[in-house]
Amino acid sequence: MEWTDMMHFQQQMQKIIRALLPVRTSMLTASECELLAHLYLQPEQNTPILLSQNSGMKKEAVSRCLKALSEKDCIRKERQTADERSYRLFITKTGLAELKQGYERILQPFYDLWRSCGRDFEHFMDAADRLAAHLEEGVCPTRDNEVL
Repeated sequence: MEWTDMMHFQQQMQKIIRALLPVRTSMLTASECELLAHLYLQPEQNTPILLSQNSGMKKEAVSRCLKALSEKDCIRKERQTADERSYRLFITKTGLAELKQGYERILQPFYDLWRSCGRDFEHFMDAADRLAAHLEEGVCPTRDNEVL
């Protein structure tokens, strides 16, 4: 594929991503909401390392989000007795309420695009799901590899 074609696709992806970004009306950022959703949907995966692995976010970004979520009383930390450096995370009542408000805000642009584009949106999301699976399996090259 020519670099000009790849550039076109990159620009098209940016348009789609911008269209799917929520309008900020919550006290949570999209990343904070994503981590709360992971804690809610997979409560057994409640350590910072597991959140980083499951979300694909860098450890540093997860740490910043967890600090902010703790300051906003959305999560509580519980030290593990076996390893005092390690802790587990749990959603608070405040966190659940913010998650509900946040996911409605985050998902609204997806529903709007789905309603306006129908099957095209569904095909795109299926393809995105397959691409994400490749990334999770380590099939796609990392940024350290040569591009051209």
